[in-house]
Amino acid sequence: MTTPELTETTDTGSGSSGPYDPELKAAGQLTSPTWELELFLSGAFLFATFQLPGLIEAIYRRFEPHASDTAATVLFTVALYGKAIAFTLIATFMIHLVARAHWVALLGVHSVFPKGIRWDEMKLGPIAKDLYRSKIPDLGRAIATLDNFCSVVFSAGLLIVIAFAYTTVLGGTVTSVAYLLARAVNQGRGMKEIFWTLMLLFVLIPVASGLIDKRYGERMSPDSRGYRLVRALLRFSFAINLTRVLGPMMWTLVSNVGRKRSMAFLYLALIGLIVLAAADRLVQTDLLSINSYDYFASSRDHGMRYQFYESQRQEDESYTRVPSIQSDIIRDPYVKLFIPFSPPRHNAAVARSCPGLKPLQERGVSLGADPALDDSLVVPVLTCLARLHAVTLDGTPQPSTQFAFYEHPQTGLKGMIAYIAIDSLARGRHVISLMPVPPAELPTDSTRLANASWRKPMLIPFWR
Repeated sequence: MTTPELTETTDTGSGSSGPYDPELKAAGQLTSPTWELELFLSGAFLFATFQLPGLIEAIYRRFEPHASDTAATVLFTVALYGKAIAFTLIATFMIHLVARAHWVALLGVHSVFPKGIRWDEMKLGPIAKDLYRSKIPDLGRAIATLDNFCSVVFSAGLLIVIAFAYTTVLGGTVTSVAYLLARAVNQGRGMKEIFWTLMLLFVLIPVASGLIDKRYGERMSPDSRGYRLVRALLRFSFAINLTRVLGPMMWTLVSNVGRKRSMAFLYLALIGLIVLAAADRLVQTDLLSINSYDYFASSRDHGMRYQFYESQRQEDESYTRVPSIQSDIIRDPYVKLFIPFSPPRHNAAVARSCPGLKPLQERGVSLGADPALDDSLVVPVLTCLARLHAVTLDGTPQPSTQFAFYEHPQTGLKGMIAYIAIDSLARGRHVISLMPVPPAELPTDSTRLANASWRKPMLIPFWR
């Protein structure tokens, strides 16, 4: 089989639009037949993918406040992998678009100056000229190298995206199976243990069968039970690890680029993208920033957080664990205090502080609105929640303050609301304090327990 050669054509109506670029004939390189499609896809999707991280963050913030402990972990993982996919697409399309633009520029220069660099016209010393001529490739080689790089970048980026997408789908499927098993076997309890057991099996079966095949495969007879068992495990592994889809692309790259280099790049890319997605999550929650303020700090007693005030909050934020009042300056006769309900923390705190109370609803998927329950069931729970948060006004407990269940109209957050009378207060600064809800699992170390932030009240100052 012979390699197709570039041919010039004088028929502008038929040959000029073919997959091979006649301008590369002098370079001796057959241009990639997919370059036009690659360039079109990069340009079309680059700007669209810039919207993906924000969209994924918005979806995560919409559902995270309503998730239980295990579901919140799964949701966080899915959001993390979703952002990793988005960052992969952005990086792939950006690198590819810039590289292809450079490639097109090289083609243009080559078409005008087919002889390339005229070294005799360069005003360089003999040593510099010799060094540069040995390091700088000619136009034909540069065009060929960049063309191959663009094609590989496009393929490698898509490979990483498929790997992340498959892992996300696998995690969601295993989560659903673990939930159904937990509901059927243990009334919904132990879902986390079932989930990690199933994930461990999905990892161990391909790894174990592959290692056994490498070490003992040549010594096994095709008629033996061990051979059939290993083959069945490998067939199962083939069915679950997308080798049928990823194999042609991944193994072509691995076998041509080199296993060590290609796998090192793949693992570094995967880990780097996960770290980038995690860093973005920390930035979104104000847990990661660059500090240059020597004499500025957060203060519980002498500071103000805009998150405490509904009038200062951003519309697209949910503030899942931050209580709020209507404004920092209040002219109303009542302070409207809203405390969002955190399922992992509040469920555990109520069960621990008021063990005699039964849950008001069952966990899981439900259809329709929340049912209206009798006061004999609701009031004890609200009383327990009020005792947990221990609301005070200017240091004075508010035993007459009544909590009510409330769903925030803008964010959809569910929680408790209380109306605190302030019409008799003097003008000036006043402070509402309340205790944060403790974590689901309390630390056992006495030092950590004594210095825990959730054991210190949250202070919400306002002006009358």
